[in-house]
Amino acid sequence: MDRHHLLTLAVLAAAVVAVTVVRFQAAPVPLERDEGEYALMGQLILDGTPPYSEAANIKLPGIYYAYSTIMAFFGQTATGIRFGLIAVNLVSTAVLYLLAIPLLGAAGAALAGAAFIVMSADTSVLGLFAHATHFVVMFALAGTWLLLASPGSKHRAPFLLGAGVCFGLALIMKQSGAFFGLFGIVWVLLGPLRSSIEWKRALLDSCALAGGIVLPYAAVLGLMAYQGVFDRFWFWTVDYAGAYTSEVNLGTGLGNFQSSIAPIVRNNPLIWSMAAAGMIGVWLTQAGRKVAPFLSVFFLFSFLAVCPGFLFREHYFVQLLPAAALGAGAALWAMERLLARYTDKSRTVQFSILAAVTAFLLTSAFSTERALARLTPDQFSRSIFGFNPFPESVKVAEYLRENTKPGDRIAVMGSEPQICFYAHRKSATEHIYMYGLMEPQPFALHMQEELIAQVEKSAPPFLVVVRISTSWLRRHGSERKIFSWMNGYLENYRPVMLADIYADHTRWLMDKEAESFTPVPGSNQVIVLKRIRIE
Repeated sequence: MDRHHLLTLAVLAAAVVAVTVVRFQAAPVPLERDEGEYALMGQLILDGTPPYSEAANIKLPGIYYAYSTIMAFFGQTATGIRFGLIAVNLVSTAVLYLLAIPLLGAAGAALAGAAFIVMSADTSVLGLFAHATHFVVMFALAGTWLLLASPGSKHRAPFLLGAGVCFGLALIMKQSGAFFGLFGIVWVLLGPLRSSIEWKRALLDSCALAGGIVLPYAAVLGLMAYQGVFDRFWFWTVDYAGAYTSEVNLGTGLGNFQSSIAPIVRNNPLIWSMAAAGMIGVWLTQAGRKVAPFLSVFFLFSFLAVCPGFLFREHYFVQLLPAAALGAGAALWAMERLLARYTDKSRTVQFSILAAVTAFLLTSAFSTERALARLTPDQFSRSIFGFNPFPESVKVAEYLRENTKPGDRIAVMGSEPQICFYAHRKSATEHIYMYGLMEPQPFALHMQEELIAQVEKSAPPFLVVVRISTSWLRRHGSERKIFSWMNGYLENYRPVMLADIYADHTRWLMDKEAESFTPVPGSNQVIVLKRIRIE
């Protein structure tokens, strides 16, 4: 390893250290609701309860088992979960760097790694929070690395099988991971067009890769059947998932894309500009055209992974960041190739640009670090998520844990699964989100009726009502049965705790004060109610 290579590694290491410090600072920030879902499911798994039996949602169970593994090592806390995210992020960065070296050289690979680790922690993609997309990226990059590293000989099959398994693991982390498996198959099938590989061999190689891809999903099917939850698993991840992804039309989807991509690009304009330049520039030279097909195909399928349902939520774009980072690295690599024609100092200039771009990148990380230093964890959560009751969930759960027995259940009328996780109490219903009940999809009424029957059967000692619009996303055409039921069922309960949420503080009311509280229209509350009537 020469001096130039060591210097580029030092630049990457500086970016890694800076971002890891920021992530450590963000570790105590309260869980948001997706993290709460995964944490609750992971907690149930650690307690011996299979997914989709006591609580369920649209995701495949890979992310639930990933969370259970993290919590087994780091503990069942927000900080422990974020430590697991740090590990996942570091592995992804390391694999991206190893993948990029043979394509873009030491400096290009270092820039790709630095760009990825900084952008993946950006608030524009909710990067400090342990969304499933981070886990998709880790396994997708591992599969891509094995795919590119596979030798061109009869010993290629084990690499392809391993790559396929990694792509399959990306799929069971989140359904959008399927696009990376499709990328792998397409890339193998394009082999005869890229080189002298025969079509017969390409077909055999694609079969080996596809075999690896299906193994994790086949294992999930077998496990769900063995645990007796296959029907519920199939409903949530296939039947309901199909209805969920068909709700948004193309026009609305384009609006969603524009509103999400604008802050992402605005927060890191230099990298996105370099990514565009790199994607185009590599096609303009003979040397560049050797790596250009991979960069283009990988970017295409990475973008497709962001598109399912045309929802374009911020954290979906984490899946596009490795491709963008590789594009930026390609721009630096192409620049060095161009400069080499005119000066023997091209590598020195390249390193200077690498250091300058990385330093500029880190300004966004330092901005987040300053915000974390200035704000408490609860305040930082409020600055990112507005009136969503993520900080209040901690105190509500503490009250519930202290006033219930371990075998008691609680019902949360709102999309706040983190409350059940913090309280370490099972939900009275498998419906831990209200979103599906409000969506214009054919199962909405049936899901409401299921929730009603499950809560009535459980008769939980405490019930939590979330009066915050983002916890329901009620629409004009939403089914209304659950609301008429709640109006009557809540007569069995009385308020004992109430969080009245404002932008800069939360007012807590207990017992008589909570009972006599009258909400202001448009205000935001979380109400804990205790059962007073036993039927």
